Amino acid sequence: DTKMTLGVLLQPGPKDTAFSHAHEFLDLQTILVYDGVLSLICHRDFKCQDSFLVLIVFREKMISSLFMLTFSGEVIIEKQFREKIPRTSLEDFWGTYFAPLPSVEEAENVVQYSRFAFMHIIRSNVIFLGVTTHEVPPMLVLEILNMIADTLDTYLKGLNDENLRENFSIVYQLLEELIDNGFPLTTERHVLEELVPPPTLENKVRSMLDAPKRGRSSDFNAVPWRNPGTKYTSNEVFFDVVESMDIIMDAEGGLVRAGVRGSVEVNCRLSGMPDVLLILTNTDLFDDISYHRCVRHSKYETDRSLSFVPPDGRFTLFQYRCKPLRSLQPPFYVTPQITFNKDGGRLNCMVGHRQGGLAMNDKEKEIHKLVVHLPLPPQTENVNINNCSHGTFTFNSSTKILSWRIGSLSAATPSLSGEFSFGQGSKGEVVECTGESVSVEFQIPNFSVSNIRVDSVNVTNESYKPYKGVKYITKAGRFNIRTV
Repeated sequence: DTKMTLGVLLQPGPKDTAFSHAHEFLDLQTILVYDGVLSLICHRDFKCQDSFLVLIVFREKMISSLFMLTFSGEVIIEKQFREKIPRTSLEDFWGTYFAPLPSVEEAENVVQYSRFAFMHIIRSNVIFLGVTTHEVPPMLVLEILNMIADTLDTYLKGLNDENLRENFSIVYQLLEELIDNGFPLTTERHVLEELVPPPTLENKVRSMLDAPKRGRSSDFNAVPWRNPGTKYTSNEVFFDVVESMDIIMDAEGGLVRAGVRGSVEVNCRLSGMPDVLLILTNTDLFDDISYHRCVRHSKYETDRSLSFVPPDGRFTLFQYRCKPLRSLQPPFYVTPQITFNKDGGRLNCMVGHRQGGLAMNDKEKEIHKLVVHLPLPPQTENVNINNCSHGTFTFNSSTKILSWRIGSLSAATPSLSGEFSFGQGSKGEVVECTGESVSVEFQIPNFSVSNIRVDSVNVTNESYKPYKGVKYITKAGRFNIRTV
């Protein structure tokens, strides 16, 4: 049933249609659903200005049902879009795939069970579970679930089961606008806020007084992601360059694999319809990049500058992956050592600044929120730490992971050592190393590991001069150290 069609429409539409000329699409990238067909409309810098590209992706059914669950399997929110998925099927699936696991976070994101496909993500201890009855692209469903979670997180000022229960009416209203017959429909935040006012004190008072609703901006606004009536007394825009280091190191401390992923997060509080021009340094390091729909792609392809009319509030301007960096090294070292005997074993771990890394006297770039997760054998029952020079430690008896929370890494060399013992059910034989990797978390403020930086920010099309701020953060991505 999958239908792939690629076509170029060369003639502009009639004057009385919603879009009188095709060039009104020049800076538009969006998803439309018509007659069950999911269509992507985008511009590819045609020579003819009255041309635009319509890519019909597929003609299939999408999400049939959506469930929001607790970690115990309790249903918080249930929304049926197409075929009704019986609760018995959900309960059978949960009992088969989730219940036997030590932690629900270990469950596979995409599972085929019976005649259904179950796809889920986890956000703030809430499981978003999408169910389909037909074959669909799993990544698209997972992206829709992430979009729903992001929207609810923004609306409810935090995402948890208590918030969902207290605001269940708003949640259902949002789902009605977000998803139509299983397909994404309205995803722009300012349009959603006009349709479903956020649960603020002002909106609650307005509803009690039966005050008239604010007028809805046109669905066919030339810039559908922004309300032209946005106003602020203090105009400001902030850019956060957030980079994640993906590192795999061997047991001897050698670098096996390294990479950098990043994103530019924006908090826009500008009035009217500002036009922003962002210029970055070292853009030749980009190996892959994905933009927000507001970015003018042709402008970036021409001179590597980012020109856009920003959405209001917080949004991700673009995400990128860097080319391999030869000089990439973690700014610190971690030396975990775990040995075993028939009754248990010993563990030792040291952390310190790597020679040639960040300057230890540079307080602005100090390593913060440093956490080392040490996996222990599944039969481990007791852990006795006799030396912890810095920070605190906790042992999770269900996951068998010892977490050492160091905090800030100073000039000293933190160390942790102790013993662990097995339960009575062990066979009394020497246990071989499980081979699980030690994982590390950290954050470094005011530091860009790739050296990609903001060169300039210009705001035009408005008379005011806004405040502009830039911040850099480097943190751990998939940072693993092998023990064997």
